[in-house]
Amino acid sequence: MKRLTDLAAVLRALPSRATIVTHSACAEPTGLLQDLATHAASASAPQLFSLMPMGSAPYAAAAISGRLEVTTFFSGKALRRPIDEGHVRTERQPLSRIPALFAPPSGRRVDLLLLRLSPPDAAGRFSLGVSVDYMRAVLDQRPLVIAEIDPLTPRTTGDTWVTPAQIDYLVDAIDGPVNVQRSEPSDVDRRIADHVATLVHDGAVIQTGIGAIPDQVALRLGHLRNLGVHSGTLTDALVPLIRSGVVTNAAKRQFAGRSVATMATGSSVLYDFLNDNPEIALHPCSLTHDRSLLSSITGLCAINSALEVDLSGAVNAEHMDGRIIAGPGGLPDFAFGAARAPNGMSIIALRATSRDAQRSNVRPRLDPSYPATAEGDAVDFIVTEFGIASIKGLRGRSRARAIALVAHPAFRDALLDAVD
Repeated sequence: MKRLTDLAAVLRALPSRATIVTHSACAEPTGLLQDLATHAASASAPQLFSLMPMGSAPYAAAAISGRLEVTTFFSGKALRRPIDEGHVRTERQPLSRIPALFAPPSGRRVDLLLLRLSPPDAAGRFSLGVSVDYMRAVLDQRPLVIAEIDPLTPRTTGDTWVTPAQIDYLVDAIDGPVNVQRSEPSDVDRRIADHVATLVHDGAVIQTGIGAIPDQVALRLGHLRNLGVHSGTLTDALVPLIRSGVVTNAAKRQFAGRSVATMATGSSVLYDFLNDNPEIALHPCSLTHDRSLLSSITGLCAINSALEVDLSGAVNAEHMDGRIIAGPGGLPDFAFGAARAPNGMSIIALRATSRDAQRSNVRPRLDPSYPATAEGDAVDFIVTEFGIASIKGLRGRSRARAIALVAHPAFRDALLDAVD
């Protein structure tokens, strides 16, 4: 390991069309990415891969200027406009499949990996901190690695450790991991969460996504006992459930006694809670999102938000009005697994209409020019502020009618007419 003094020199030494991967989500290394954006022209047509940037994505400016080719597996807010304008490319993959894209012998070769790591432990090991996702698959290639060392990044356990031998250059972080504050819930969000919470039972193993509705659901589970957590991401809303003993993970056969995820997206409250916490395990998304594993978790309860559903139960969580809003993320993996798990359930929660109430989010049919995020056979319940559609085992008109009945009353008759 050496101290990094000149990123431009490192970039000049890379091969033409070099592949660069950045740490994901709240772990994006801000200082390194700012320097990359500044010095991208030092490399010959470099390509950067990102996943779910939760911060400012400083490399977006280099993509807009043409100095850096950027591909993301999941768009964050900072990349939506560059995507709209054609400056950033999206590669649509569920999380479970991303590590394989970088696995030998046929996976994409990575030349440079930029990480945000915790300070070392007593044994000298660094931790991947708040995001593991597909970083292990990239590290296993032994690319050139530059790491920001961040005293605010928690030392998380699981498959998170990075040894000094795996790091080529070190640099001090200029900030901590991205802090994601809870979304302010609306009355509609609260009503949806009220309905969803009635479906969760003692002993369930919960997966929740990011946003106001999943957060509000978690706040309504404090009366339950012996819950488990196996999720894509850990959020602030889960901390009180773990601290209070509502979450014990005692009934889980897989990762018994530990809450499991592949990343954490939250505030310093969450990150402080994760630091050196043996009850939390972060693992690669090839494991946490493995569909055969998820299908084997008794009582897996997957709670995911969506933008639209149609009368077959198919789900859109990615695009609206021709704009790409997000990627598939872990939704298709968890919905598929939970729908097939013993005593499992796949729940899709959404507002019945657009925020101005001018458009129904329950559609006769999703836009056929985009693939569905999840097909109807991966959905057991669709929940809006108007109630719960229990569609597991329903087919054809019976299924479509059940879904139409949780649409907004202003659009319900037209949807029921479409059924008939």
